[in-house]
Amino acid sequence: MASVFLSYDHEDIAVARPLATALEKAGHTVWYDQHIHGGAQYSQKIQQAIDAADVVAVLWSPRSLNSPWVRDEAAEGRDRGKLVPLSIGGVTAPIGFRQFQTIDLGAWTGRGKVPRLAHLLEAVERQSAPGENEASVPKPTSAKTALPRPRGKMMAASAAGAMLLLIGALGGWMWLGRDSLPVVEVAAANHSSRSQAAASDLFVKLGSLAQIGQAKWKLVDAASAPTKPDLIFRTADLGSPGQPQANLVLLDGSDDGLLWSREFSFPTGGEADLRQQLSLTAGRVLGCALESRLAGGLKRDVLKLFLNACALLAEASYKEPNKVLDLLRAVVAAEPRFTPAWGRLIWADMSVFDVASNGGGDVPTATKTLRTDMAKAREADPGLPELTLAEIKLLPPTAYTQRLQLLEKAAVQAPLKPEIFAYQTIVLMQVGRMNDAINSARRAAELDPLSPTAAMEVILTLAHGGQLDGARTELARAERLWTGTGALRDALYAFHLRYGDPNIAKKYRLRSAGAGFFLYLDARLDPSPTNVERYVAEVRKHHGRRREGTEGSAMQGVAEFNRTDEVLEWIKRIRTDTVAASAHLMFRPAFKSLRADPRFMDVANRIGLVGYWRTSGKWPDYCRDPDLPYDCKSEAAKYA
Repeated sequence: MASVFLSYDHEDIAVARPLATALEKAGHTVWYDQHIHGGAQYSQKIQQAIDAADVVAVLWSPRSLNSPWVRDEAAEGRDRGKLVPLSIGGVTAPIGFRQFQTIDLGAWTGRGKVPRLAHLLEAVERQSAPGENEASVPKPTSAKTALPRPRGKMMAASAAGAMLLLIGALGGWMWLGRDSLPVVEVAAANHSSRSQAAASDLFVKLGSLAQIGQAKWKLVDAASAPTKPDLIFRTADLGSPGQPQANLVLLDGSDDGLLWSREFSFPTGGEADLRQQLSLTAGRVLGCALESRLAGGLKRDVLKLFLNACALLAEASYKEPNKVLDLLRAVVAAEPRFTPAWGRLIWADMSVFDVASNGGGDVPTATKTLRTDMAKAREADPGLPELTLAEIKLLPPTAYTQRLQLLEKAAVQAPLKPEIFAYQTIVLMQVGRMNDAINSARRAAELDPLSPTAAMEVILTLAHGGQLDGARTELARAERLWTGTGALRDALYAFHLRYGDPNIAKKYRLRSAGAGFFLYLDARLDPSPTNVERYVAEVRKHHGRRREGTEGSAMQGVAEFNRTDEVLEWIKRIRTDTVAASAHLMFRPAFKSLRADPRFMDVANRIGLVGYWRTSGKWPDYCRDPDLPYDCKSEAAKYA
């Protein structure tokens, strides 16, 4: 019978406790550090526990990486040849421990089932197989005894291999490969030279993605693949040099069953564009398949729906979230406890809510739908980070402090959730912290490198923050990576509408673009008094009669041509909540002249920004502009 010593940092107790419970339920004998009695020497008792253990399991986390206790205990396990490393929070094992295959528990926070429990049990059994250690380890008095908070961080356990037999009863489609990492094969669908080249290119590009570096799957080509890889990508190049076209399918390696497929065709693009898009989409789909696996697996028909939704949600225009809603609703109807689908559904609902709030839909209906789905998602997982984001979304426009506090809390709960940092970007722009917003946008893109939408947000946030050279650099990169996606079209339109070539904005214009759109671009191309006046007159004609959410956009156009008095008069006639909802616009380059006018502080005070700045002590970036003709703090003091 094997004994396992688990080393963890005491701040990871929320993960260690359910992990210990799961091990006990599997038949393990768990030794808690409660057996270190008052007056006992920690180092002596730890040494005795490690000596008695057959396996030393270490839980690497952002906290334990910096713990000398955890490193010492892990080194003992390594040097004795009985180390089983685990990780949470997306961390990589420190130097000296990277030669060992780590069992990645992902972003698990201790809620729900222990991910990859079968792999942990298998690793413990394999590690202890050469010869069981008969040394005894104190047995706990109760499996439910809470782990104490002091520095001691160890548990010892013994394995029961029969638990592995229960895996088959889980049902549905799951990877059950022989390796602890899922094996992914990349192969050509036929023997043509073009398909062979496409498969080779996909293999290389997939191998360079961030997920590979974090050891989340094992990539092999057809020649070196095991008899039955867990997943198979097959690609066929069906195009010609002038008309690139390809197919990509994802198959279940156990029986070659189809899980996902997509056709790629870029009549106006090049072959390199097509292959880049193919590889990035493949990586996105593979990541979602892995997420399903970590959550316990899905039946094949449900998995197909989820993978299609993942790909569409990542690639679709942010104005087109309805494309994935039906797919996600079908997934949660079939698997009500599958939280990855609930998270994406809530996020899509929030996108619909945003579009409606900006004049593109029915706000009451969008609000009702969001609240209904939130209630259902809360039944599946009360700690779902997207629920916090949705609650923030429904707060009043002027609740800046509450929004940012909840976002900080959500970031602590789920530090690897890119959606949290994407939303944080928006709220930071609302209070004028543009540099912080740029950093949050970059963080979201780093956490989700396969999302064109995240990449586009970096571009636009850079532009809104006045860093146009950086935005152009990122846009040029995005055009190489994300050819053909709705997100790229949105970025091209939004960037060139305000900051780039107006003629490109015309190319990607919205169908609903009216006379004001063309007059605005004419004024940008030639900002003569006549052209500017024509545009302002058109905007003035519709003032007060626009759809809800569009006043801010029109106001931004007028501000761009330095019509500060008109903008201030306009703001006076708009409801306070409408002005607050447009706060993120006021810190863009177009409003520089308005911000330079001390009367801007009247506007900021009206919508609660002055109170936020004075209370938090976090002043907007523009207050540090050396050309600003007034001192922000002095002006703000007038409203105390």
